[in-house]
Amino acid sequence: MRLLKLSLIVALCALLAWDTTAVQAQPPAAQKPAPKPTGPRKEIPPPEAISLTTKDGVVIHATYYGSTEGKKAIPVVMLPGWERSQNDLTGLAKIMQKEGLAVVTVDLRGHGASKSVQGPNGQVTEIDLDRIRASDFETFVSQDLEAVKSFLMEENNKGNLNIEMLTIIGCDYSAIAALNFAARDWSWPTLPTLKQGQDVKGLVLISPPRTFKGFNANQALKMPVLQNELSIMIIVGEANRTDLTDGKRMFNSLEKFRQKQMENPSDRTVFFATKPNDLSGTALLADPRSNCLKDILFFTKSHLAELQANDPWHDRSTPLK
Repeated sequence: MRLLKLSLIVALCALLAWDTTAVQAQPPAAQKPAPKPTGPRKEIPPPEAISLTTKDGVVIHATYYGSTEGKKAIPVVMLPGWERSQNDLTGLAKIMQKEGLAVVTVDLRGHGASKSVQGPNGQVTEIDLDRIRASDFETFVSQDLEAVKSFLMEENNKGNLNIEMLTIIGCDYSAIAALNFAARDWSWPTLPTLKQGQDVKGLVLISPPRTFKGFNANQALKMPVLQNELSIMIIVGEANRTDLTDGKRMFNSLEKFRQKQMENPSDRTVFFATKPNDLSGTALLADPRSNCLKDILFFTKSHLAELQANDPWHDRSTPLK
């Protein structure tokens, strides 16, 4: 009996050894080859210097960083702060372009290369920022940004971007200009056969002040679309007490109107981000350590991209054209 049990154990061990060898001898499962691209890879277009003449004769200089996303591209207008130049935003704009955004950096009148106005008789006058009055700030909105939007509208009609997802990034005074332009854009009357405005869908406000040399956005912030609907992100340096106070005040005012509409966190349309420094405006936006890029990409490529299904691309050519 003991001999029989020993024989059974030896046979069982041999069987187990054979099974193990058989499993190890199996070839690894063949991996599926990676799918090949369906077409040629689109090359990122080089930056294009553009000049736009406003209706009152000012030449606005800007740089256009075109997108490879075509009709799905979200256009982003980047405005530097007071006495700063679009050149301060070149590095940031190039990274955003690589992420598929259609970016325009702009020197508003009196800034960077946009420092002259041509009169009706051809005479050229230099713009002195020290002599700009509070009433002159409206020209940043009604003249300069309208010219930029006209350029982007042409790009929309070529199929190079979706104008109906227009996003504006403004720093200090230009954050006020961005708010006022959004209000202006949403105030155009709707015509049966032509959509004139309602294209600004997002604002990123870097160190937005309550007022700047008498220029403010008080009336714009009373518009229902800005109070209740428009997606807005505010970014400030938390060690800059003035910026932090002004930014929080604006955020809390907007949040108060929208809290009743939010059923869950994914419904949020107003955001507030602080950075661990005292930088302000363009310096904060352009500082790599502050990493405003992370917030901007979340705002555009995640938050606004989800909303784009409600505003697909349309040819916005006028009937006259």
